[in-house]
Amino acid sequence: MKSKNENARGKLENFFSFKRIGRLIFNILLILPGLFFLFTGFQWLVTPESGASALTMPLLSGAGLGSQIGDIGGLFLGMGLLIMGAVITRKRDLLLSVAVILSCIAAYRVLAFTLHDATLIVQSIAIEIVLAFWFFIASIKLSKIEMTE
Repeated sequence: MKSKNENARGKLENFFSFKRIGRLIFNILLILPGLFFLFTGFQWLVTPESGASALTMPLLSGAGLGSQIGDIGGLFLGMGLLIMGAVITRKRDLLLSVAVILSCIAAYRVLAFTLHDATLIVQSIAIEIVLAFWFFIASIKLSKIEMTE
């Protein structure tokens, strides 16, 4: 039979296990971009000027302003909610949805440059591709975690 010290030590080792620390880091790496997306979505609602400035675009007026706030703010808010939902529910499909959305955004940026002579913002495309790849990989990892629980 184990003594109280051995039992307490075993609980402490379990608490600081590589598996547990790995899951914590995994969740943090999901939550950080999720918080960024949520913040950006709310930023478009509260201070659309700073939202437009952060995305290097002019702030429109009238119906264009409504479209900017609704479409862009809703897009960021939705992606943030999908990520947080994935962290809470452990459903990989939510992360796959974000990966698909980011991939489409990156593809449309390239197509806008190619077809309509829009400015190509390589930094934005790179970030979108890296995040899409991360969420795709994270969705695979999340499905493995789902299977073990």
